[in-house]
Amino acid sequence: MNDRDSVVAANRAFYEAFESLDVGKMESVWLQDPRIVCIHPGWRKLLGWGPVMTSWERIFESAFEMKFELGDIEVMISGDLAVVIVEENLTQRGYDGISKSQVLATNVFERAGHRWLMVLHHGSPVMQPEDDEPPLQ
Repeated sequence: MNDRDSVVAANRAFYEAFESLDVGKMESVWLQDPRIVCIHPGWRKLLGWGPVMTSWERIFESAFEMKFELGDIEVMISGDLAVVIVEENLTQRGYDGISKSQVLATNVFERAGHRWLMVLHHGSPVMQPEDDEPPLQ
């Protein structure tokens, strides 16, 4: 498997862990390192293994089900770092019912031995333009 395919597989494993709502699976896709960073939409920056994993526990505790449809995936690789830009279309079922959202995510992976592990996840909510407003180019 070439580097691009390996990075795409690592990115897919992240979303499979996300959908599983299993912290153990989420831990397996991250580099266990004090410099990892996670920025969930609307949250402040979380730095380090403990705060990042605690955030996933909190998210998973409040959800019954999460389903992602991913679109417009771009992959950039330089040496032992890879960046994936992806559009997340999320359907979530939780205590407040079903909600849908769209997020643009930046996922950064670092090669650790023969695996690509996440070192940064940053999600930004997409604000839909008015119907008559042209998209920015």
